[in-house]
Amino acid sequence: MIHTLLKQVIWLILKALTSTYTYEFYGREHLKKARTIQPTGSFIFSIWHEQVLTVMAAHAHDEPYIALASRSKDGEYAAHIANKFGFYAVRGSSRGRRGDKGGKEALTEYIEKLSRGISGGITVDGPKGPRHVCKPGIVIMSHKTGSPILPVIAQANRFWEFNSWDRFKLPKPYAKIKIIYGEPIQIEQKNDPEVFTEGAIKVSASMKAIETI
Repeated sequence: MIHTLLKQVIWLILKALTSTYTYEFYGREHLKKARTIQPTGSFIFSIWHEQVLTVMAAHAHDEPYIALASRSKDGEYAAHIANKFGFYAVRGSSRGRRGDKGGKEALTEYIEKLSRGISGGITVDGPKGPRHVCKPGIVIMSHKTGSPILPVIAQANRFWEFNSWDRFKLPKPYAKIKIIYGEPIQIEQKNDPEVFTEGAIKVSASMKAIETI
């Protein structure tokens, strides 16, 4: 009961806070292009972990994007918020002391939704870093589905920064936020381990490049 109440309270606070934000969008042509690359029109946002809430808020109720959340207690809160923003929350994490925690099932469900034309987003340096270093998960999903990767950055003019590994940023009330899309990234459809390593490096580089816009 307390747990359910706390989730609702957190959501109401975030709903009130994010309703005060104003957004400016840059690189919309890249967003449009990303929708044309795969036959079903799906793509995958690559997002820094520190900016996930801001990016979600900017795209709330646009369309039912897929959001990936862990099966931990923190992941339960994240999934609740994602659902309230109008997204599909897929639960699972490949990390954990006792082996897989739903990671394979989550990957399968995520890929199935991408194949049906539902786009999604991945915090590419999550769940525990290193900060601003893309891991291969998003590249694997892109490789399996043909869905391009669309880098996206959120920059607020005023924010609180948390003392966490990702330096999580929460924009302050009435913040002005720039949402910047980068050029879509297509992953080569060949079975070579280097494809995943090179793809992850390319995603990191692209996201760091658009941060300077």
